[in-house]
Amino acid sequence: MYLIGIDGGGTKTKGYISDLEGNVLASAIGGSSNYLSAGRTTAKESLEQVINSLCNKININKEQTEIISLGLAGAGRKEDKKIIEEIIREIGINNKIIINNDAYISLVGAHGQEKGIITISGTGSISLGIDGNGKLHRTGGWGHILGDEGSGYYFGKEALIAIMKAYDGRGEGTTIRDKILDYLGFNSEEKIPKYVYNNIEEKNKIAKLAPLVVEAASEGDKIAKEIVNRGIVDLIDLTNTNYNKMGESVNIALAGGIFEKSKFVRENFIKGLKSKNPQCNVVENKFNSGIGALILAWNYKEIQYRDNKILKQIKDVDNNVKNGSD
Repeated sequence: MYLIGIDGGGTKTKGYISDLEGNVLASAIGGSSNYLSAGRTTAKESLEQVINSLCNKININKEQTEIISLGLAGAGRKEDKKIIEEIIREIGINNKIIINNDAYISLVGAHGQEKGIITISGTGSISLGIDGNGKLHRTGGWGHILGDEGSGYYFGKEALIAIMKAYDGRGEGTTIRDKILDYLGFNSEEKIPKYVYNNIEEKNKIAKLAPLVVEAASEGDKIAKEIVNRGIVDLIDLTNTNYNKMGESVNIALAGGIFEKSKFVRENFIKGLKSKNPQCNVVENKFNSGIGALILAWNYKEIQYRDNKILKQIKDVDNNVKNGSD
């Protein structure tokens, strides 16, 4: 029998399959499996593509998978877990299904079997930690209306607000304007409100503007620097608050597109966090989120694993995908 771990994101889905001895045998990549943003049909197609690819690579059928462990955005709610389970059953999986949200599998992937914190800045933002007693601690992650400070959505939204204020004459001009108008193919600020309100439920349409804001900040644009610095301060506060909740010394890992793709944000975040709380220690993630999902399946089966062996196996199977064997 075999175990599958899946990281289901809004852009792509990444899966791994292992045997019952904790050996990672193959990986596969598919499209979006976030049914909330991509729709139920697309989510099912992406999950089925990844599951079938994993099984085909090691010449087994789906009935030979004992556990499928998934982490998907929004999967913390009971109603969403029910829908996700229905989708997996429709694909033909009749055995054990473990469903968690994407932040939790990122936390497990980052620290493996150890206690620790992960702060995520992607489309949204959250800080999640697990202490030495296995208790979960959360700060943030309340969505784009109530939270998501320092996230891609936050940077994009604040930039658009700054552009419209400058257009009104209520704010300073900023190089963000030309970058965003060029990116969107607009010739006037007046097209921005329609773009925003037509995509009110699609946070990624706003979040994808974040790299332009960070770029402008790194180039010295005053308004962009103010936006990014506010976001960094919020992320520091998010992380430090969660650290203090833990009541013990733990390592901190970072994840999400903002931290992963922006050296400017990552370095200034770490510098600011250490300045606010010298005890905070930021470390590299042990594993990715897909392996985090797989670890939860291993934990359920009480399978022991060695970090170094798993890292080598991940590198091998991921190289096979990059070389076009998927």
